[in-house]
Amino acid sequence: MIHGNAPFEMFPEAVFYKDRRFGPGGKNFAKYVNDECSHLIVTVANFFKLNDEDGARYSRFQGFLEKIEAPIVIFGLGAQAPSQELDGSLPDEAIDLMKFLGDRSELVGVRGSFTADMFEHFAGVSNTFVTGCPSFFSRPDAFPRLAEALKTDREGRAAYNGTTYHDPLESDMLVQAIQEDSHLVEPVNRFSTAYANSLQRNEEAPPFPWFLKRPVKEGKLTHAQLEDYFSRRFRIFRDPASWYNFNSESVGFSYGTRFHANMASLLSGVPAVWVTHDSRTEELTKVLRVPAVPKESVSSLSSEEIRSMMDYKPMFDGLGELFANFNAYLEAHKLPLVSLPDFDSPFTE
Repeated sequence: MIHGNAPFEMFPEAVFYKDRRFGPGGKNFAKYVNDECSHLIVTVANFFKLNDEDGARYSRFQGFLEKIEAPIVIFGLGAQAPSQELDGSLPDEAIDLMKFLGDRSELVGVRGSFTADMFEHFAGVSNTFVTGCPSFFSRPDAFPRLAEALKTDREGRAAYNGTTYHDPLESDMLVQAIQEDSHLVEPVNRFSTAYANSLQRNEEAPPFPWFLKRPVKEGKLTHAQLEDYFSRRFRIFRDPASWYNFNSESVGFSYGTRFHANMASLLSGVPAVWVTHDSRTEELTKVLRVPAVPKESVSSLSSEEIRSMMDYKPMFDGLGELFANFNAYLEAHKLPLVSLPDFDSPFTE
């Protein structure tokens, strides 16, 4: 949601392809783009997967793009792999799509150098352009507020976010967050959401999520503790605005393995620490220079101990360069640029 919302923050006149006007009986979206739009911006994430054997989704995507005559602008394209190594394979359909994007786009926007290397290695496509995650650039006014939050050592309750709760290290972090009474921000987990919804409906003793059975059995958590915690601290959002407002009003800092949950904090002017757990988060945090720590080094730490590891100096020192780089990508596609406001860095001597 945070990633997909980036073009609408940058370009208020943008139209979403699932707008009701393009439903049954409505306009044909491809025809609308070709007749009335200057560009088609396609926001993608973990699209190319190393050792993927299914080529159908690549060919479907290319089939859709082949109907578009307007310039195609790719936002945030990434490749997923177990590590930052190109030791693997891609289906022919994926390679054909890479070549198609290289031919149809002035530059192919990718989130990091690993994805760029994959295009070069498998398809011989060299006109990629590393931007990092476009959402980072979607709300420039957040950076002065983030700078002020760091200067004043912003107070407030921590907000935790996780990806794979049955993973022992992430389970330890979740237990710690519950014991500390931190907020739990949940973008997608259906088990957590179902449990919280059952409590809000006042159902009697609903079954708690399966991945919490082990810490309960070990005596780290109790049934009553879970019911109380999920009734008060569980948060799920269905639109970016309410998420940003919650962060601004209720969160001191965020941490966890969900890349865009932490990005939602940053875009609210609230500090965050990214806990890296795969090649994707490592690649993105490295490009954007945001505070990142590997989960293996922090799973047993308290939220305050994790917060003490937060270092925003590399990001603020490179902020002008990061925005200039992203604007170079927009300029290559003849799109409006995004402006970073003037403000004093919290690390100015």
